[in-house]
Amino acid sequence: MLYFFSMNTGDILNIVIAIVLLAVGGFTVWLLYYLVQIVKTVNKAIQEFRKMIESVHQRLDHLGEILDTIQSKVSSSASAIASIVKVVGEVAGMVQNRRAKKKAAKVEENFE
Repeated sequence: MLYFFSMNTGDILNIVIAIVLLAVGGFTVWLLYYLVQIVKTVNKAIQEFRKMIESVHQRLDHLGEILDTIQSKVSSSASAIASIVKVVGEVAGMVQNRRAKKKAAKVEENFE
């Protein structure tokens, strides 16, 4: 206690500078801690966003595969339907020709 009374102004200045430096150091540590926490939170958000984008990309790829499959099935079905329509048209033509021949034969029988 006697020491405090025998201090000169230089000693008091050094003590004040030490206290200020301790306060600035403590504030700096506190600030750095919160900056690191903010960076950590931002990094976590970016990782979640990347996962979400990757999931959307995978779903779009899957949708593209489904659409390609549908397109190939529709195209093969269209060619099959075209073939069926052609065959049905030929059969219908044959049936019409046969009916026409039968009608012509009946008309000839009636005239005879």
